[in-house]
Amino acid sequence: MGVEFALLGDVRVQVDGRDLDIGHARQRCVLAVLLIEAGRTVTTDQLVDRVWGERAPVRARHAFYSYISRLRTALRDVAGFDIARRGGAYVLHVDAGTVDLHLFRSLLGQAREATEERRALALYDRALRLWRGVPFEELDSPWLASVRDRLLAERFTAEVQRYDVALDLGMHDELLAELATATAANPFDERIAGQHVLALYRCGRRTEALTQYREFRARLVDDTGVEPGDQLQRLHQQMLASDVPRIPSARREDEAPGPVPRQLPAASPWFVSRTRELDLLDDARDAAAGVVVVTGAGGSGKTSLALHWGHREAGTFPDGQLYVDLRGFDRVGRPLRPADALQGLLETLGVPPEQIPTDVDARAALYRSLLARRRVLVVLDNAYDAEQVRPLLPGDVNCLAVVTSRDRLSCLVAREGAVPVLLTVLDESEAVSLLARRVGPDRVAAEPDAVAQLVAHSARLPLALAVIAGRAVGNPTFPLSALAGELRDERARLDVLESDGTTSGVRAVLSSSYRTLSPDAARLFRLLGLHPGPDADLFAAASLAGVEASRGRALLGELARTHLVDEHRPGRFRSHDLLRAYAAELAESEDSAHDRRTALLRCLDFYLHTGFAAERHLAPHWPPITLTAAQEHVAQLPVTDYDRAVEWFTAEHDTLLAATAEAARARLDVHAWQLPWVLSTYLSRRGHWAYRAETQRTALAAADRLDNDVARATSHHLLGRAEILLGNQDEALEHLRRALDLSARVHDTTGMAVAHFSLSSAYDLRQRNTTALVHARKALRLCREAGNRVWEAFILTAIGWYHGKADQHAEALAHCAEAKLLLDRIGDRDGRAHNLHCLGRAHHGLGQYTEAARCYRDALALFRELGSPYLEAKSLDHLGDALQAAGDQPGACRAWTRALEVLEPLAHPDAAEIESKLLDTGVSR
Repeated sequence: MGVEFALLGDVRVQVDGRDLDIGHARQRCVLAVLLIEAGRTVTTDQLVDRVWGERAPVRARHAFYSYISRLRTALRDVAGFDIARRGGAYVLHVDAGTVDLHLFRSLLGQAREATEERRALALYDRALRLWRGVPFEELDSPWLASVRDRLLAERFTAEVQRYDVALDLGMHDELLAELATATAANPFDERIAGQHVLALYRCGRRTEALTQYREFRARLVDDTGVEPGDQLQRLHQQMLASDVPRIPSARREDEAPGPVPRQLPAASPWFVSRTRELDLLDDARDAAAGVVVVTGAGGSGKTSLALHWGHREAGTFPDGQLYVDLRGFDRVGRPLRPADALQGLLETLGVPPEQIPTDVDARAALYRSLLARRRVLVVLDNAYDAEQVRPLLPGDVNCLAVVTSRDRLSCLVAREGAVPVLLTVLDESEAVSLLARRVGPDRVAAEPDAVAQLVAHSARLPLALAVIAGRAVGNPTFPLSALAGELRDERARLDVLESDGTTSGVRAVLSSSYRTLSPDAARLFRLLGLHPGPDADLFAAASLAGVEASRGRALLGELARTHLVDEHRPGRFRSHDLLRAYAAELAESEDSAHDRRTALLRCLDFYLHTGFAAERHLAPHWPPITLTAAQEHVAQLPVTDYDRAVEWFTAEHDTLLAATAEAARARLDVHAWQLPWVLSTYLSRRGHWAYRAETQRTALAAADRLDNDVARATSHHLLGRAEILLGNQDEALEHLRRALDLSARVHDTTGMAVAHFSLSSAYDLRQRNTTALVHARKALRLCREAGNRVWEAFILTAIGWYHGKADQHAEALAHCAEAKLLLDRIGDRDGRAHNLHCLGRAHHGLGQYTEAARCYRDALALFRELGSPYLEAKSLDHLGDALQAAGDQPGACRAWTRALEVLEPLAHPDAAEIESKLLDTGVSR
């Protein structure tokens, strides 16, 4: 994941090139202060003062804690980012290289220490390109305003130092315009005045240089009464005596000019943003990288990027710009041969046709010789592979080759040291900007909802947006909502996105990539269009295709090289919506209905059987179901322990939800009720109770279609437990009673016991303690009949909890202690965590607050290990109660504050009760 924290302009955070929502202005202000002070410990009082100054509201500290919590949530997936609390202070841990302000200062330090002037200039340029505007201009903070003034001064100093280096390198021609602007903006700065005068003189404009000096001196004397310093006066005397050291221009005026090609096609007038990619191209130029490879899917705007940058930087390559369309992925014809490309390049460089060698290697050698000591940009567009490109690369470090391709050209990166620039789809704001530029800002602003739909239906692919814009411009009286309506149907979307030409529509561009695939890779691409989730791992893809994992890896590699899939995280592959639609369209036309259904079954079997194995690590005590047998050729992914199981569920959460819905849609009813069972424990632990209820309703409908009482009993039970967590106690009781009846009908003793256990929980939440105990004791009797010691321990703990709620704390302690003996032998962490929590409550009720706090701390540590944030928060809440009862008010407030931080992402109503406890203490959170 690539992350950038931007302070040198408006405050923002970008992850993989896309802006992250970091909240309103005051919250961004908190983040800005922390980023400025990254790595340094700052007290809460200092932070509050820097955010609000003298205008801090009464509850500023409370608001500050809230902002800290929200920032932690918003940035929780950013590797290496951590806001740590140390007593009454905070310290932000972050990679300084990801914060533009700290990177700016680091680059300046390197530039000033560099012994080679060209490297120093490249470092200055890289540092100054980090600036996007005036820092913190949108934020209202006196402290940040003072930091802004210091930063602007640092930038000014860096610009002046860069001018010195550039002048030493003979870049006086290129600097004249900049120095004229700088002189006008800083009319009394003697150093800039001297640089401007010197540049004019070295450009052969001695009279203008002397005039410039006289005007500066007069201005300085008239306004300040001070003469110029010794250095500037000495330069003036040297100019009068024509004794200023002459440095040749970096343009090498002594060389024969030769032909200067200007071959770049016109750049698109609708090019937008791509700031990160343009910066990478700038860095490659400054570092004399030699080769840049711009890769991305068909229609992602690779050529537009290369041409936009090439025209912008034409002055950096005074000896010309060459362009070749290598036709690597043309719908018709073959890729251009290197020999033919070299023929055209040599003729452009002035070589008569009869003097061009016939041998490819000889042509390449002559081509490199002609480019030696020149500064030329070579754009090699639409390359098929590295072998086509390699003979066309210049050999001189002053030249730069920009290669665009749908292939990743990895061997150019590995062997030639090419700089890779990966072009993905536009982010939402960029896509809207493109439409506004093409269609008109007023028309876009008038229909924001329709524009949002157009952006979504285009998958933010520049080519698709261009086709949409073309249709809108061609029908200026049509509302944009009408065009959005045409694109709403996924099956017809590619038809709508065909342009007037047969080779420039979205389907045609995607087809030209598809046609390059091997038959097996093409089949996998088609079948990935059937995959239900947002992305797939290697094993799911291999299962779809019915191949070994090693073969699946090779085929995915082929698809990734041509950007028909994107490995957006290690081992996880996805395609944008238009590629998925195209793949599904191909599958429907080229694969039989039987083959498609069999592939989907293999995919669902992979998720079902892997999920079952993972669930057994999460809740081994829960009564298992009997799985449907897997198809042949389903990949096996070993899930070896609890942590691996949680990782797998976290990665596959969205896909498992989508797989459940797809199984129901396809009437694969066994999968439609068993996949929700697989998901149930994970969803409960993570607080996703609405999803748990939704999937169990899907399961229950499938069980009814199957007319399967075991499936009905299981689904009613799990749906009832989900309704308990959602607070829908009437619905919970109805489902749990039905589960109990069905379990009795199929003679499932353990199922009956667990149903009684769940009924006891439901009645407990309705404050019907006696009824809860009746069901718990029935559950205990049935468990002992079945010989299920794990559930016996769970139910003993529950009985202890109910006694505690009735203020029968001695009885509660006795039942929990009996359960603990069983759990110590069994080793079930989930059971032990609940048991410790219940023991804590019993000790609290008996006035044993220290022992209660110990139990709560041990319980919350286990709940944290288990990945159960709601129960972790409950333990923290009760820990706070115990600490308050023991007289440790600060400790209680810390526990409650941490409980709120855990609950906030869950949006749970319990947070209000904890908040009120904090307010009652009079101590700010």
